[in-house]
Amino acid sequence: MSHVADVQLQIKDLDALKTAVEALGATFVQGQKSFKWYGRFMNDWSSQRAASNRHDAKDFGKCEHAITVDGVKYEIGVVKTDDGYSLLYDSWGPGAGLEKKFGVGMPKLKQSYSTEVSRRELKRKGYRVTTINNADGSVKLKAVR
Repeated sequence: MSHVADVQLQIKDLDALKTAVEALGATFVQGQKSFKWYGRFMNDWSSQRAASNRHDAKDFGKCEHAITVDGVKYEIGVVKTDDGYSLLYDSWGPGAGLEKKFGVGMPKLKQSYSTEVSRRELKRKGYRVTTINNADGSVKLKAVR
């Protein structure tokens, strides 16, 4: 079965994505043109998260870059879109390892990327930025001029 999910996060800064991925203990593979998944679209999933809602299934498995997690067979594809990049992955079978690492729908990856983009923008504007990781999993950025 294939359950290719769309992370539903618009990526505009690949360097921030790479930093976010590495901060979570995964690997960003620059220039990898395919990502590992079930390998065949089965059209057997109609969730709001289904990539087939926004992407052509004939392109599943194709990407510009990939994200890998040690010990997990499937990968996350960093897919070029008209307005940046999108993240796609197969959540079925071995893909459960990706969701174990990043959460269902990739909330940990979304948070890490958003935090990194914000941190970079604040630094660009001249702030000194401190990242505070709260016990509940939330992140707070403290910016001081």
